[in-house]
Amino acid sequence: MSRKSYASALDEALKPLGFQRQGKVWSRLVGSVLEQIDLQVSSIAGSTANLWTKDVATEDLLREAIPWKRPIGIIQEGYRIGGLMEGNLDRWWKNDPNGPVELAEALRLHAPAYFESRRGIEDQARYFGRNSPKWGPAPTRIYLALTLYRMGEFEEANQALENPPRSLREPWTTQVDSVRAWLQSRKGEAGVRSKK
Repeated sequence: MSRKSYASALDEALKPLGFQRQGKVWSRLVGSVLEQIDLQVSSIAGSTANLWTKDVATEDLLREAIPWKRPIGIIQEGYRIGGLMEGNLDRWWKNDPNGPVELAEALRLHAPAYFESRRGIEDQARYFGRNSPKWGPAPTRIYLALTLYRMGEFEEANQALENPPRSLREPWTTQVDSVRAWLQSRKGEAGVRSKK
C-alpha cells in the first residue's frame, strides 16, 4: 500500500467542505469572500498549508476606484495552519509518514472556524485597522476605506484616507488620491451595504 501524498490527503479533507483544487491551491467562494488553502512545499522545511481570505466585492471596488492602474490585488489575510494549532506559527511536516493525514486533519479541524471568523464585513474592517487612527501600509488603508464604504459608513470611509503620512510616496499617493476622488464621486450614495 503506497503512502498518501499531501495533495491527495488535502483533497480528501477539503472537497467535502466545498473546496475545488487547482494545482496546489484549494478555493471556495462563500458569499463574496474567496477562501483559499495552499500547500506550501520546501525541500528544506517540508510541507505545510496556508489559509487565505479576500473579499472579491471589495476588490471589484478597488478596480473601479483605480481604473487607470490594474491593482496587484486586494490584500489577502493569511495564516499558516500551525498558528491555529497550539500557537505554533511555523509547523512543517518533513519525512513523516503520517504527515499528509495529520496536515489534512489539522485543516479539517481548524480551517472552518478560521474562515467563518473572517467572512463578516465588520471583521474585515477590523483587520484593515478600523479602530486605529494610525496609518499602516497604504494598501491596508485603501481597503479599509472601501470596506467602510460597502458598510454604508461613507464619512468614516473618507476619514480613513485623511492625513496620509508625509512618508507616503508614489505610487501610493496617487492611488490614495484616486480612491478619495472615487469616494467623493459617490457622496450621495448610501454605500453597497453588505450583510456578510
